[in-house]
Amino acid sequence: MRYGLFAKITMIFFITVFLGIGLTRISYLIDERAARRNEVVLGIAAATAREQTLIGPVLVVPYTRIVKTQRLSTQEAKPAEVENSASGWRLNADPQKPAEAKLVEFENRFSDTLYLLPAELEVQNQMNTEQIQRSLYHAVVFTAGISIKGRFASEGGLLKPQANEQIIFGDPRLIVGITDPRGILRAPVLAWAEQRLDFLPGTAEPKMPNGIQAHPRGLDLQTAWSANFSFSLDLRGTQAFELAPVGDATRIGVRGNWPHPSFYGQFLPETREVTDAGFSGAWSTTRLATNMPHQLFEHLRNDRPLDTLIGVRFMDPADSYVQTDRAIKYGLLFVGLTFAAFFLFEILKRLSIHPFQYGLTGAALVLFYLLLLALSEHLAFALSYAIATLGCVALLTYYLAHILGSPRWGLAFGALIGAVFGLLYVLISLEDHALLAGSISLFGGLALAMVITRKVDWYQLGETLGGRYARTAEVKPAPAGPAGA
Repeated sequence: MRYGLFAKITMIFFITVFLGIGLTRISYLIDERAARRNEVVLGIAAATAREQTLIGPVLVVPYTRIVKTQRLSTQEAKPAEVENSASGWRLNADPQKPAEAKLVEFENRFSDTLYLLPAELEVQNQMNTEQIQRSLYHAVVFTAGISIKGRFASEGGLLKPQANEQIIFGDPRLIVGITDPRGILRAPVLAWAEQRLDFLPGTAEPKMPNGIQAHPRGLDLQTAWSANFSFSLDLRGTQAFELAPVGDATRIGVRGNWPHPSFYGQFLPETREVTDAGFSGAWSTTRLATNMPHQLFEHLRNDRPLDTLIGVRFMDPADSYVQTDRAIKYGLLFVGLTFAAFFLFEILKRLSIHPFQYGLTGAALVLFYLLLLALSEHLAFALSYAIATLGCVALLTYYLAHILGSPRWGLAFGALIGAVFGLLYVLISLEDHALLAGSISLFGGLALAMVITRKVDWYQLGETLGGRYARTAEVKPAPAGPAGA
């Protein structure tokens, strides 16, 4: 069966659409496998410790405000009575006796809590990472050795009572919020002024219950005071660590042995260094930039999330699902480019390629992505890509050598398809410059097609192909004669 030029183009279009549906299904499969991987990571985190967020230290001071007021109270006096001892009954002597006015003192009590932030805070964090494997997947688990020191201070009394007020402070407590306290490896000890205090579990804050607390003693909160503190915390977590810069002046330093960190949050590090051996980063903030007193109050009172956090996430550069997803975004484009090369070959060499052969070639290109996905779950992505490319190119070279009737043309098309897959690998590896490289490549391909077909008379070509197809259809083989004739 032969086809006219327009009919051939229409069939190639529908074959491309059908292959696009297959690419979409593979894309859904990538998402499904990635979701399965995320479930496994959550399972590993549930068995160790989840992503960790450190908020604090914060000094929580409960207090009671006693407000005394005096008001004039009028109490009606009882009528005077005269007792008649003989009869045993009383008579009102003066029923119009005026009431007595007295000053009565009223007392109202209001309980509340103060949240004091450190005047100075320094956090140094040394992180060691490892990968925990489960089935085909793994998660990055870290152990953080955190050293925290700083100073709390108040230039005067925390609250200044009015003339008719009295303020009674309760026992203060130092709290540190920790997302998953299961990650605490050793019980920390607080050095507060001259005291050494053990931390207790929990924070006693309804909106931030997870964490630890300690109870400093000997603070005179009615006058000016200052207290230095320090403690160390060994914390375990999965995938990411973040903390809140709660100090009026905060300095943070983080070091780790993971070569692919991702710094995130409202503040990027002032200085950073990333090498194959690890990374380091340093931050410096002030309360003028963070507005932390208001944010922390809203977080502890109204359960609003903290917007100002500083974090580092341990990225996996060999995430096969991310890279395969990047590759498949170009899948339909490369199928179209291959079909365009076939079509140009038909035009220039006057060789007819059946639509079914287009379909088989496109199916091989689509299955490349499925093969890449399956291999990358067991091997490094670069090696998986090389194996899938080699298999696909070898198959298509063998097939096209027979379709085109020439091993030379089969090798040429195989080399072309190999170059296309090489370009695809470059695009998914560049990341930041992928759009630029892809745009230049497409422009170059379009320019090449225009140069090659600049002298083609498409009207005459359509008539010529249609007449040739018609003449070929009229030629029928002669029927076979009887046996022995």
